[in-house]
Amino acid sequence: MGIRDEHEELRESVERWIESRCPPAATRAALDSAADELPSFWPDLAGQGTLGIHLAEESGGQGAGFVELAVVAEALGRAAAPGPWATTAVVGAVVSECGGPTQAKDILPGLADGTTPASLVVPTGAPDGAAVARSGLSGRSGGDGTVTVDGAIGPIPNGAVAALVLVPVWVAGSVRWVMLEQGDAAGVDTLASLDPTRRSARWTLRGTTVPAGRMLPGDPTERIRDLALIVASAEAVGGARWCLETAAAHAGTRHQFGRPIGQFQGVKHRLADMLVSVEQAVAATWDAATAADHQRLVDSDTPGPGLGAGGDQVRLAAYLAATLALDGYVEAAKGAIQVLGGMGFTWDHDAHIHLRRATTLRQLLGGTAPLRAGAARLALGGQRRRLTIDLPPEAEGLRRELTPLISSLASIADPAERRRGLAEAGLMAPHWPSPWGRGAGAVEQLVIDQLFADQGLQRPNLAVAAWALPTIIAHGTAEQADRWVGPTLRGELLWCQLFSEPGAGSDLAALSTRATRVAGGWSLAGQKVWTSVAARADMGICLARTDPDAPKHRGITYFLVDMKSPGIEVRPLREITGHELFNEVFLDGCFVPDSCVVGDVDGGWKLARTTLANERVSLSTGSAFGGVLEGVLDQVAARPERHDPVTLDRLGLLLAEAQSLAQLGMRATLRSVGGLQPGSESSVGKLVGAEFEQRVHEFGLGLCGPDGALIDGEAAVSAHGVLHSRCLTIAGGTSEVQRNVIGERLLGLPRDPEPGQ
Repeated sequence: MGIRDEHEELRESVERWIESRCPPAATRAALDSAADELPSFWPDLAGQGTLGIHLAEESGGQGAGFVELAVVAEALGRAAAPGPWATTAVVGAVVSECGGPTQAKDILPGLADGTTPASLVVPTGAPDGAAVARSGLSGRSGGDGTVTVDGAIGPIPNGAVAALVLVPVWVAGSVRWVMLEQGDAAGVDTLASLDPTRRSARWTLRGTTVPAGRMLPGDPTERIRDLALIVASAEAVGGARWCLETAAAHAGTRHQFGRPIGQFQGVKHRLADMLVSVEQAVAATWDAATAADHQRLVDSDTPGPGLGAGGDQVRLAAYLAATLALDGYVEAAKGAIQVLGGMGFTWDHDAHIHLRRATTLRQLLGGTAPLRAGAARLALGGQRRRLTIDLPPEAEGLRRELTPLISSLASIADPAERRRGLAEAGLMAPHWPSPWGRGAGAVEQLVIDQLFADQGLQRPNLAVAAWALPTIIAHGTAEQADRWVGPTLRGELLWCQLFSEPGAGSDLAALSTRATRVAGGWSLAGQKVWTSVAARADMGICLARTDPDAPKHRGITYFLVDMKSPGIEVRPLREITGHELFNEVFLDGCFVPDSCVVGDVDGGWKLARTTLANERVSLSTGSAFGGVLEGVLDQVAARPERHDPVTLDRLGLLLAEAQSLAQLGMRATLRSVGGLQPGSESSVGKLVGAEFEQRVHEFGLGLCGPDGALIDGEAAVSAHGVLHSRCLTIAGGTSEVQRNVIGERLLGLPRDPEPGQ
């Protein structure tokens, strides 16, 4: 969940504690126990500061934030830890955020030290009186600020062991949130619970008088739900990760039909999709916790309890996170049982504990359909999560240094002259080494991008050259770099890529284009396909086989081809859109001199995978939803009749996916800024992003109704998008191959067998 070193240290600390004090046997004991009691580790858990990690030190807490609480909840969720730790943490957060100073002083210390285990009933319907009235509690106001409560309420998670329960009461036409003590109840009845490790109960009250000091001011219904969703999402992420890890480990060792089952693509792809789901939920939950921390800082400057003006951003982030995390946990638990097979269907395996926990968690929070609809309404009302990043102090010095240079370049009116200036200043690709770039690290790159945005300055797109030139810089000669890098950066050369072939798409190493040694160089013969701008390109990067007897990934050489050479024929390819953006390229005796071979002969495969030491770091700015989905939001907003439940539900899910993609990118950027190793974000983002864009275009076209059969008017963008986006899950490696890569490289599953094995 966390990114910074201190978050990783916290996670490791909690996991060490879990290993020693909350092993699987502790959860098993709660599962099989007939008694309603706190887990034996409860005092020790509280003694670690875990229950109050997010509370102020003067209230007995650790003074950390919601991100730290999410790290803890993820670890405990992974262990399916029993007991009211999550609900106690949520009640603490609610009292801290929404209560008054006296309540914080009187109530929070007991929550933090574990002497007051707590629970709550999370609001699941619309925040209106009818929804709260259905909870079963009604109250009458007394003249001294007290409320007399009658009725019954449940299910309350951990209700039999909770000393304090936060519940909604319908009082004189408005909602009041009341903290009940167990002694207030006329009866506490344990309910037959789907998750016996955290049994639910029903509390019955008959004329119980609750003092004013145990009532929250105002109506914090939505804030309570937001905080509960954030903690539940973090717990769900942890549980889903356990399901993924357990299933992947089993798939790597369980053999059927003479092979480990993880080698079968059906299993491998299921597990890859589970990993994608987990990482999406992690990113969205991390963002929700970050938003809550930011809002806490805003509220600290706002007198009185409650939520400041930025609360809708927290709400949007919480709804989107829970949409992914709660459903993702249920699906991960089901997926784990499926991969485990018969073993997963036994009582003795812990997989069913997670299915019970995941399903119960989602049910107690009211399911995800209301969250998707709520997120859609917030977005249609203009609410957005903005993508911003706080850079370290060194950024300010870089900003002062670079501002005059970038300002002067932005003032150049002629585009060609401005591009030459950018190239000479190393600003076309700042992360490249000098003299072509600035050798800029992550922070400097982001500062440069911010200054470009401030000046309205756009960097010309290098297109294929962005892949070709790093290879020349890293593996070519100084003469090759001088000949091609500078002119390309200045806009004097245009490049194309001659890699894919009719028989070598995702399996690029299966290429058959031959390069035969001739006097002074090589003669190339073969066919390339899906080459963009081939008819206009000056140069092409080409992979060709120089040793047909070598293993598939060897005997390939990296060539630089002059596209105006004799022996090259370019034919346009008409795509399903009717456009001709790509080409076939036929090489028939095309001569390439030795001076245009990059690196070693027969060593071209590794060059095709080149990355420079300083990776490109960037951050999209503005809305987290992205331009394509913003267009669809405009479509829905323009026609109120489209605000029906089905449309809002589908829109909410797309918003959740968009949010996760944006936050995956944000997390990757923060890793770079912090000098950390890359995570799984780029692999997940590539797969999810392509399929997501297809779904957005299909949704947009569906909104057009019968007019979606046309290619003009409102349907024009979506109709073209439905067609064009099909290439996104093919180009650069199909989605199926991407799932193989995720399964093998990120989950450690066995590689597909070689042909004939």
